[in-house]
Amino acid sequence: MRFTLKICLCTVLIVAILFAVAGQVLIAQSFNAALSFRVKTAQAEFSALASSMEAEIYGLKLYYNEVTPLMFQEVLARSAVTLQRAETTPCAIYDTNGVLIAEVGQGYSSQLEFSELNPRRFAYHLIKDNGKTVLDTAGCITIGSVIYYLCIRYDAADLIAMRNDEVTSVTLLHCITVAISILCMLVISYFASRSMRSLNNYARRIGRGNYSERAKVTSLDEIGDLTVSFNNMAGAIEQKVTALEGYAKQQKDFVASFSHELKTPMTSIIGYADMLRSAQMGEEDAFMAANFIFSEGKRLEAMSLKLMDLVVLDKSDYQLSKGYSRKLLGHVTAVVTPMLEKAQLELICDVEQQIIYYEKDLVLTLITNLVDNARKASSPGKRVYLSGRRQQNRYRISVRDEGIGIPKEEIARITEAFFMVDKSRARAQHGAGLGLAIANRIAQLHGSELHFESKVGTGTTVWFDVPMNDDKRLKGGEKV
Repeated sequence: MRFTLKICLCTVLIVAILFAVAGQVLIAQSFNAALSFRVKTAQAEFSALASSMEAEIYGLKLYYNEVTPLMFQEVLARSAVTLQRAETTPCAIYDTNGVLIAEVGQGYSSQLEFSELNPRRFAYHLIKDNGKTVLDTAGCITIGSVIYYLCIRYDAADLIAMRNDEVTSVTLLHCITVAISILCMLVISYFASRSMRSLNNYARRIGRGNYSERAKVTSLDEIGDLTVSFNNMAGAIEQKVTALEGYAKQQKDFVASFSHELKTPMTSIIGYADMLRSAQMGEEDAFMAANFIFSEGKRLEAMSLKLMDLVVLDKSDYQLSKGYSRKLLGHVTAVVTPMLEKAQLELICDVEQQIIYYEKDLVLTLITNLVDNARKASSPGKRVYLSGRRQQNRYRISVRDEGIGIPKEEIARITEAFFMVDKSRARAQHGAGLGLAIANRIAQLHGSELHFESKVGTGTTVWFDVPMNDDKRLKGGEKV
């Protein structure tokens, strides 16, 4: 069921119930008021009739010493004339024991039916008599020292007719009120739920992939708060979807690059192996083929080891240990100096002594990788600079070269797996495009990432930070 109809039906149901209850209360109060007025009138008429009968019966008793039922009948008939209803209003008189003595009209029982009657009370009942509703009243009269009971019966059909008319009027009014309430609530609900319908339309658009859609806030009530929350949720979804799309693209590029990187060396290996197996080759040609197989095999080995490093770095926790910055970078210098000298490059170190926190093997791998990249990008006779400086509560380690540089449009992708700026040069040096991806992951494990500043033909600077705070255990670049 639609929300608009739910609001409408619930409201109309409440109005209908309240109106029905109120109508019943008003009808009951009106009927009771009319009945009370009729009872008071009956009491006044009873007092007049009782006084008349008391005087006349008392006189007869003094004159005849006793009063017979026939005398009671004559007195009752004459006294009833004072009511001016002798023909339509039945009357009856009962003795002290409640036995019928005389009556005017018919329908009275031989025994008094007002069991609760006593000398100080005036009683009445609404009863059915021959299909008619009548008001049966009774009270006590005292003649001498003897108590008698006088009953007067009134036609109450007008009271019932009045109540039926009121019920009909209230029912009609009830129906009109419910109909008007339904119409009004439908209109009110329609306009009140307009913001919700608009929000639903925006939700459908977002569900169809239009993640940039945002709902308009048209009120300051709960619907407005819901719209604001909805927009915040849509923004978060858009960010997540964008991130997932980027991740999916990276994964797709990763698989494509990985397949390509496998295909090239495997094709060479299979081709040269087939030549060695099936063709008669000279010693020099056989050596060249074997050398190609060895070279491509080494590249596959390097690529598989680096892929393993990426997997391990993505799943492990590392405990950072405290150490001196000069000791760490001195170790790096000892490791990289031989390969730089072989490439005819000079290493310049400038290290500020500080206590830092790092994972020794990982940071050593990271800096060595950065220096090796600087070596590959530099020509003989150039310099490679390794520096360490404190930056607020972090320690910054940077590597700068005077090499070929990186085009500005490719810096954003430099840490993607298998991405290579110069593919032919990288493959010639057994590169797989995984070194900087691993290095960036190591930097993330230390709460940082690789930052690049480069100019084509001038050189490149790469830097990252390690913490200087006390014991920090990092997982995925987050403190835990």
